[in-house]
Amino acid sequence: MLALVTALLLLPAPATAQPASNRLVERMQAIDPATATPAACEERIAQAPALNGPDLFHASAICFHAGRLVEGSFLLNAGQTRSIADMALIVPATRADSEKQAELYGFIYFSAGGPGSDEVFRDPALRARFWRLYDAWSPAFGPAYDPGWNARRSPDAAAYRSAIAEISEGRRRQLNEIARLYADDAYYALHRRMQELQARTQGRYVEGTADYDLSRDLDRQMNERAVALGLRERASPPEPGDQSLPPMPPASPAADETVQPAASDPVSRRCAEMAERMTIAAESQIARVLVTVSPTWGVIWRADLTGGRDPAMRFTCSARTTASEPLGEGPGAIAPLPDRPPAASGTTLTVSATSPPAP
Repeated sequence: MLALVTALLLLPAPATAQPASNRLVERMQAIDPATATPAACEERIAQAPALNGPDLFHASAICFHAGRLVEGSFLLNAGQTRSIADMALIVPATRADSEKQAELYGFIYFSAGGPGSDEVFRDPALRARFWRLYDAWSPAFGPAYDPGWNARRSPDAAAYRSAIAEISEGRRRQLNEIARLYADDAYYALHRRMQELQARTQGRYVEGTADYDLSRDLDRQMNERAVALGLRERASPPEPGDQSLPPMPPASPAADETVQPAASDPVSRRCAEMAERMTIAAESQIARVLVTVSPTWGVIWRADLTGGRDPAMRFTCSARTTASEPLGEGPGAIAPLPDRPPAASGTTLTVSATSPPAP
């Protein structure tokens, strides 16, 4: 699951408010209630194994319009599961395809990331019907499958099925926790107040306002209630003198790092794919790569991304973090990586924070 979630971090972060235009939102809003009948919902249920993420979300909206809460919730969660697998595993071919993938991510983030109908997850009988549909769903995948964008590279069927199984299991854990929280009247009352606040403000809060303070207070109370129910752990304050890691590895190699040429470890492979996706989105290229091992961070994969529409960037990636920073010149700037990294494995770098290692 970590690799799948990390892959989604390649997509542009959503803005603080819902974008003014999203074709997926517009598609949902264009549904004619007169045609969103129970029969239309049943038709979408039968088609669910073949539908991609956007089509599953559209089918979910049809079922909700038809008053079919169980079916709408199933299709919503199937859409989330299918979309996460597609975004993580199917590499877009061009910048335009990358933008379509980012649009799907933004749609889920702002409009389609919830569990579905509260009623379904508060009622054991409705919830049992939901799980029968979700557990029986087996999304089809093959050479002709279209996720909604053109693909540069796709996984094989076995890898795709494995990802779907992993994502589905994670979603099951989340939904079971949600059901337990919704079953608690105290938590559910706080949840409803938060829903009402979000509906009234469209999720936009300005620090220092009463709505902002209320949202923070409700969130605190909900977390405390979840802790009291044994469903979450209370965050522990840092121990005195705790020397935690900095938020990410340095953009320039440190003196205690050793070079690992032609690295093929899992971290390097994942980081290389992430950099590839960034170049697709920016229409740039990977100019230079340096892989090192740090006693603090383990494998660190760095690349300079140049050309395209954006300024030249240093992409720094480890097992736990990713970061992008602009390259520059002059004192304190991030200098380019060497065109030719040292050939000997285990070479210790003797560089400053602002100078590239010698080729």
